[in-house]
Amino acid sequence: MDQEKDELQHQPEEARLEQEPNREEKELHIQKEPPKEEAVSEEEQDGDKLLEKLQAELEDARQSADHWKKQAEENKELYLRALADYENYRRRARKEKEEALKYSVVPFLENLLPVLDNFERALDAADSNQDVQALQEGIEMVYRQFLNVLSQAGLTLIETEGKPFNPHEHNAVMQVEADDVESGMVVEELQPGYRYLDRVIRPSIVKVSK
Repeated sequence: MDQEKDELQHQPEEARLEQEPNREEKELHIQKEPPKEEAVSEEEQDGDKLLEKLQAELEDARQSADHWKKQAEENKELYLRALADYENYRRRARKEKEEALKYSVVPFLENLLPVLDNFERALDAADSNQDVQALQEGIEMVYRQFLNVLSQAGLTLIETEGKPFNPHEHNAVMQVEADDVESGMVVEELQPGYRYLDRVIRPSIVKVSK
C-alpha cells in the first residue's frame, strides 16, 4: 500500500490530474442535482384545509343567497298580484254598493205604480160619473192600497185616539175636558203620525184630556 502511495506521489503532475476527477465536472454535477423539496409543515397543511373549507362554505352561501333572492322575487310578484286583485275587488264592491244604494228605492216605487194607476182610474171615473158614493169608494180603495204599500216598506201609522199620551210619539197642541176619560189620554187626532220601523219620523198631532 505504501508503495502504491509513493508511486502515486512520484508520478508527474499531469498524470495525477488525469487520474483525479475533473473539479469543474464535480461542480456541474452538484449544480445539476435537483433541489430537495422542503417538507410542508402541519400548520401549512391545516391552513390549506381550512381555506378549502371556507371556500366551500362561501360557495354554499352564494348558492343559498341566490335561491332566497329568487324566492323573494317570486313572493314579491305574488304579493303585487294579490294586491292588484284586492284593489280590483274593492273598486268592484264599492261600485256595487253605490249601485245598490242608488237603486234601493226601485222596489218601493214599483209597488207604488199600481197605486198611481188606480188614482188615474178614479180621476177618469170622476169625470164620467156623477155618482159621488162610487167616487168616494174608489178613492178609499186607492188610499188603503197606498197604506198597504207604505206598510210593506216599513212605514206604519202611530195609534192615537184612546191611547195614553206618549211624548215620543204624540205632539199635544191642546188639552180639553172630556167626560169619562182619564187625564192624559189622547181624545182626538188632528194629524196622523208615522213610524218607520222602530223610529218615529213624524209624531201625531193630538188633543189630550185634562
